Amino acid sequence: MDLLAELPDDVTSLSKAAELAHDMGQTLTAAMINDPLFGGSGVPLDPGILLTPSPGRRARISVISLVGLPTNEQRQSFVNQLQMALFAWIKQHPAGDRPLGGLFVMDEAQTLAPSGAMTACTESTLALASQARKYGLGMIFATQAPRGIHNRIVGNAATQFYGFLNSQAQIAAAKEMASAKASNVLDISRLSAGQFYAVGEGLAFQKLATPMCLSHHPNSALTTEEVLERARA
Repeated sequence: MDLLAELPDDVTSLSKAAELAHDMGQTLTAAMINDPLFGGSGVPLDPGILLTPSPGRRARISVISLVGLPTNEQRQSFVNQLQMALFAWIKQHPAGDRPLGGLFVMDEAQTLAPSGAMTACTESTLALASQARKYGLGMIFATQAPRGIHNRIVGNAATQFYGFLNSQAQIAAAKEMASAKASNVLDISRLSAGQFYAVGEGLAFQKLATPMCLSHHPNSALTTEEVLERARA
């Protein structure tokens, strides 16, 4: 930034080089102020840190909150960087003889890889959805809009779970998918916590109940301010 602000005379022979460099510096300064991804501080993004358990532990759970990124474009850009780094890491560190080397869970997937317009992270999401299994990385895409997620992601999902739905459009979509498997999900709008319909390759829809898998169940999620405070700590 300092170099652009005071560009040395011998750097280039372009006319108005100093003026152009100054404008570039001002633009970059504004971007660093407005974009936390560009101007923020913290630990560099490293999938190895996110996935590798601490000594003496069997696994690590890393939760990434996007509430500090105010726009969908910024969230999509960050997820794209994360997924590209993750893809490169798993290719260098495949699961080998282990059944699973890691599990990547994407919530609200319809906002990151929607069925309509392409986003900054659509291509990297599709690449992971189609190839991650080769390296022992499991993928879970969670959405409240079954038809809102990219169809290539749904097509690559070997197992699908359907929980409580109360939107008539989404209920109709789930019933149509079940009908294609010669099944029905008539009570999908009355399911309680932990109840799902599951379907896999060559299997019809089956109703099942699952225990909560986390050890901590707060009454409500952290507020935005609480998440940001923890991120700064």
